[in-house]
Amino acid sequence: MEFKDKFKTLRKEYNYTQEEIAEELNVSRQAITKWESGEGVPDVENLKEISKLFNTTIDELIKEEKQVKSSDRRFRAVRELDIDHGKHFDIKLAPAEELNIVPAADEKVKVELLSSDKENLSELVKVKFDDLYNKLDINIKSKRAGQDVVINLYLPEKYIDEIELNAKLKTLNISDLDVQKLEYDGKLKYLNVSGSKGKIVLNTSKSDIEAKYDKFDGVLEVNTIHSTARVEIPAGTKYQAINKGLKNTFIDAVNTDDAKNIIELNGAASKLIVIEK
Repeated sequence: MEFKDKFKTLRKEYNYTQEEIAEELNVSRQAITKWESGEGVPDVENLKEISKLFNTTIDELIKEEKQVKSSDRRFRAVRELDIDHGKHFDIKLAPAEELNIVPAADEKVKVELLSSDKENLSELVKVKFDDLYNKLDINIKSKRAGQDVVINLYLPEKYIDEIELNAKLKTLNISDLDVQKLEYDGKLKYLNVSGSKGKIVLNTSKSDIEAKYDKFDGVLEVNTIHSTARVEIPAGTKYQAINKGLKNTFIDAVNTDDAKNIIELNGAASKLIVIEK
């Protein structure tokens, strides 16, 4: 979300007209109009006054959230929850085509559901939040929604601790996420990781998977049985290749003993192919 949209949303939430907010900030109404249309931006002093007025920070006002593309999906449903401290996120999902996890600049957990043909999306897919102080359970249940649904999950960047995810997905996209640990249980075909760091654990028994990183910063642990994992990382990345379990095989792995990054294979009778591009 851009500054112009955040400013307009906050003004309305605080029940200010453009004239009233102009008077509070000691600027002209025309200046407010320009800020909300994107034709102008406030200077630093005005940003300070705006942050005080709306009980926020300058960083939160000007930082733009990464928006997930909704492609051609016409129908949308959204559920939100405000939180104010760090959380362990425990997420259970109904089968879906795609899940996108991105950090949010504000303090809202937002679940956005998208579909190309299900007009009654909010009735077919139910979202339940169970806030247990240091833990937040997010349960997304589906009534015959099938594989068409795309889920965008926005988590407050400053409150992300660990994430547990139980799902059956075709694609999981993780963008700009700094997480101590994300653990996935269930079926998964594609994992795409961009601009992120931390530990990712994939418990995908008997499920072939393709993982692609635009950079590799952290740990990838694959736990599987009778399956093949293909992991694409940038050429020249240093990592430790750790093989645990029974009858597992690394293919094309270049091990560096003292590297801080780790690719680990657990389970049995599985292969992990490292592709450097």
